Amino acid sequence: MSKRYVPCRIPAPPVLNRPSYPIYQLMCMHLLPELHKEALVLPGSTDSPEPQNTPEAVYYHALLTSHHLVSTTKRRSLHRWSSELSICGFAKVGYPGVIYAQGEQRNVEEFVSDVKSMQWLALKVRFVEPIDLGSEEHRQSWTEFQKVGEVVEEMRRWGRDRYITEMGIGSLGLK
Repeated sequence: MSKRYVPCRIPAPPVLNRPSYPIYQLMCMHLLPELHKEALVLPGSTDSPEPQNTPEAVYYHALLTSHHLVSTTKRRSLHRWSSELSICGFAKVGYPGVIYAQGEQRNVEEFVSDVKSMQWLALKVRFVEPIDLGSEEHRQSWTEFQKVGEVVEEMRRWGRDRYITEMGIGSLGLK
């Protein structure tokens, strides 16, 4: 008994006038063009359907200390997070470890949370609090220092040296 090959019949494509995928068609024909139109409207432009009210950013700063900061992995993570979160500040590497961060509230809080999630020997969050930047421009850099004196000098340039010296880190010296 030999078997014969019987070709199978492929159904004809659906009629173009009859929707075969209604959700897909709704998205393509109606939703996506609206989303595209919204993406093209720049905030603050006269074409904007409603005014963009952006609340003023609240700036915070944080000071953290640890027994030491020598791990290159931690140092790279600090630099990466500061860049991703638009945080400015510094890390004092070696013994003791000092981390100072400044930026928008949610970014500083996330930065501190990220730092705390790593394993540290005697990490202390000294403060996370609002800060008045006044007329000073918001810095966008991350620096590493080797000596406590450099930390005190940097904080003096920022007008925040008392935050460091009140924590017992360095001294103001004779003026």
